[in-house]
Parts: sequence; structure tokens; C-alpha cells
Amino acid sequence: MQFRKRYLLPLLLILVAALVLSACQAPQPSADQTPPGAADKVETATPTQPDAPANTPDAFQEVNDPALGKTVFPPEVPAGFAPAERPNSTLGADDATLTMYEWCDYGYPNCIVYANDILPELQKKYVDTGKLRIVHKEFPAAGGDPSVVASLAAQCAGRQDRYQDMSKWLYRDTSWNTGVVTSTIEAMENAAADMGLDADAFKTCMDEQETLDDVKQDYFEARDLEFHDLPGVVVGGHLIQDGVSADDLNTVIDALLQKNETGSLPDTVVTVTPSPTPDTDFEPETIAVMGSPDATVTIVEFTDYQCPFCQRHSLQTLPQIKKEYVDTGKVKYVLKNFPLTQIHPHAISAAEAAECAGEQGKYWEMHEKLFSEQKQWAGNNDASAVFKSFAKELGLDEKAFDECMTSERYKDKIMADQKEGIAAGVTGTPAFFINGQFISGAQPFQVFQQMIEQALAGQ
Repeated sequence: MQFRKRYLLPLLLILVAALVLSACQAPQPSADQTPPGAADKVETATPTQPDAPANTPDAFQEVNDPALGKTVFPPEVPAGFAPAERPNSTLGADDATLTMYEWCDYGYPNCIVYANDILPELQKKYVDTGKLRIVHKEFPAAGGDPSVVASLAAQCAGRQDRYQDMSKWLYRDTSWNTGVVTSTIEAMENAAADMGLDADAFKTCMDEQETLDDVKQDYFEARDLEFHDLPGVVVGGHLIQDGVSADDLNTVIDALLQKNETGSLPDTVVTVTPSPTPDTDFEPETIAVMGSPDATVTIVEFTDYQCPFCQRHSLQTLPQIKKEYVDTGKVKYVLKNFPLTQIHPHAISAAEAAECAGEQGKYWEMHEKLFSEQKQWAGNNDASAVFKSFAKELGLDEKAFDECMTSERYKDKIMADQKEGIAAGVTGTPAFFINGQFISGAQPFQVFQQMIEQALAGQ
């Protein structure tokens, strides 16, 4: 019972920081490598539960614009980043063409989908053919203590060359995730025995937390990469921070394999403008803007109405920015559209609904309505009917609103917004520019407050 008596202290050293990422957790500011024991200083935001894997926040996305029609390719990993190898939790040959590192949490819904549905196809198509090596890394960042125990158990099984068996069991049979650590440990030990592992060696590994240093190392690597959602992936030196789908990974892997063969990426993808030279000379807005035109500070937000991160910002943080800075004449707030249509099929029509409401002076009212009632339309096959009901509730001229939606006259404008975002280096939502300075993700109000105050002070 040694592990059961003393596991909390060392585990909580990483778990306090691990809460930075929750089900729909916003990304946090970059942090330097923190030694064990200092992780409790990491600021966290309030976690929320995901609606479903379909709402996975936004990886590189299909740009459904006739002029582009390409996939925005993920950026390169930060210079000097070298993740530790995990031979016990690796699939594929050492001489595979590409290597993919993936960080996951055994209790996180999107990781379960990845492991059960996406990974087997990747293994069949790329790993078994010698094209890809996949290295699993531990990131128990969403499920609390049981997820940490699961990571320790998986790596302990790996020391007996049985990582894959334990991993498959953890993702397939989630009954271990009761929220009670003692029962979680017992479930791991029973599973190890059923798999034919050396039960005594496994128990000793767990009780002595022999794999804790590996789990912590993986965690700190992932934290430095600022993953917004899981799985977090580095493949062929390119960083995917916002979760993945099968199509996403097939696209990027195929493109990298072609680049390896021909020296160039296929013309179906486009790289984002490098961050040292972003184009932030945005076109002025006449409808999606609030605040004094003479304000010292301008905030430009790129949003997707179907994105959970954008919803969080709109409902939790934007009201504070408006009260403290917009209403006092210090900040002009501009809204631009960045619909991630590959994973959010109603994002464009929702943006059109906001623009059409703006014709009648109710842009921000519709903006708030779309986010506060996102669940009503995001998974609805007849989202347009929901938008019409919103127009009626807001007292709009329903006939004029319907004509505006049917004409799709704002679609070109919406896609032009997205082009501006791509030119500025935006790859996911929400994204912000405060007097041209970039912020990624639904950060807490305090982050905006600090940057706004610095801009007001002329720093």
C-alpha cells in the first residue's frame, strides 16, 4: 500500500499545472521549463466539459475559398525542441521516413477517439508500410489523479514490453476512470495480471513510482508546446496544437512524405505567413466594431462561431474587456471571421447571421446570441431555422434577415476576413491582435488586461 499512502505529494506537483489543459481548456501563456515543485505557480483557467469530439478545437483547416481551396499547413516546431524518446511506447521502425510524437491523456475523450478510431488506420496505412514511426508521450492533463496513475501504469507495462496492450485496454475499457485513485490502482493491477504481466514487478513499479520522471518529462515538454487540445502532435517537425482528425493527419503526413520524395509540398497545401513578417494591416470594419474610433488601443479578434474556445472568450472575457476598456473609450474592438469549415460546417452561415443582423444594427446582439446558444445550432442539420428564430427573438425584420441570409451576400466578406487572418499568421481560433501584438487562444482576462495596459502606457 506504499503508493496509495504517498502518491499525492509528487503527483500533485505536476497535476496543479496539468489543470492548465482541460476538456475545452484555453491555451496558456508560454512558460519556461519549471522544475518539479514550482508547477503550482502556473495560472489556470476554468475548465469546461467538451460537447463531443466533433467540437474538437481547431487544427489546420480547409479554407473553402475558391481562390485558395488549400489546407493551411501546420507550422514548424520551435527551434531546438527535442522530445525524449520512449522506446517502450513506440510503434514502427527506427528508419521510418517520418516520426510522429503524440501526447495524450488516457481519460480524455478526444484521445479515446484518436486511439480507438484514428491510430489503427495510421498504423495500417503508414506504420506497417515503414513510412511512419509513432512515439506516444504522456500528458495526463485533463483527468486529474486517475489519469496520472494511468500514465504510470502504461509506462510500467512498457517496462515489460507490454505498453501497447495496456494502452489499448486503458482506451477501450474506461471503467478504471472512477475518480478514486485506490480503485484506479486496483483496476490497473488486475488488468496487468490478466495480460500475463509479472504482477509483482508491475506492483513494485507502481508503488515506487518508477516511471514518474518519464511522465513528468513528457508533461513539461507538452506544456512548452502550448497544446490547446489533445492529441497534441509533432510530425515531421511540424506542430499541431489543437487536436486532430483522421483527415488532418492523412493530409499532413501525405504532404510531408511527398516533400521527402520531391523536395516540395503538394499544391493542395499552403504554409502560413511566417510570424516574423505577419501582415496585420487589416481592412477597416463598419459593422463588427465597437468602441471609440479614437481609442488608443485596437483589438482585432478572429473568431469562429462554432468554436468552443471562441464561445468561452465571448461569454467570459469579452464582457470584462468591454466594461473596463471599450465602454471607457480606451479600446476599439474589431471582430473578423475565421470559419474553420473542415470541422465546423455551420461556421460560415453563423457568421452570415451576425453580419445580416448587423444590417439592422444588431450585430453584437446576434454575436452574443450565437455564442450563448451555440448548442442549439452547432449540431443542428437545420441551423438556418435556428438563426431565423434568433432574428425573431432580437426583434429584427424577419423578411429582410431571411433575404440577406438567402443571398449569401456576406460570404465573400467572411472569406476575405479569413484571408487576412492567414496573412497575419492565424491558424486557429480565437486569435487576437492588440495594436498588432498577437495573442493565441481564449486567455483569461488578466492576460488581456496586462497587454492593454502596456499598450496604453506606450510600451
